[in-house]
Amino acid sequence: MPNSTSTQTIISSSALSTILDRKKKTNGIFTLRSIATGKDYTYKVSRSEFKGKWYTHIAVEKGYTNFVRLGSYYGGRITNKRQLVTTPAAQAIGFVLGKVESGAIAWLDSKMELMHMGKCVACGRALTDAVSIQSGLGPICGGR
Repeated sequence: MPNSTSTQTIISSSALSTILDRKKKTNGIFTLRSIATGKDYTYKVSRSEFKGKWYTHIAVEKGYTNFVRLGSYYGGRITNKRQLVTTPAAQAIGFVLGKVESGAIAWLDSKMELMHMGKCVACGRALTDAVSIQSGLGPICGGR
């Protein structure tokens, strides 16, 4: 069961799998916080299709609602213009999304907290019912 911390709700990292699995444009915003260090990053993730292939684009918050593009995610890494991005924020999200792809959800949930602020982590729309708020996914993105 998720816990609430001020305006953020802690949810399972399994919600991130919907971002990677969807062949649909998304615009989710979420925060990852390390349980061990307390370090956190807020990300905006979007998806786009180019020549029949889907790409996952990652941006990180550098100031209040000011997001800076890190690059695109593939296979546990973030690249920008075919160059590996090695900033701590890029390494963190690359590692986490790689674990999500491999199904290591329980392990991730023991090491980090995934939080949303009342918006779907997949599409960014406002969540309005308790089930959606607890899961971090709206009824369409959650596939209910």
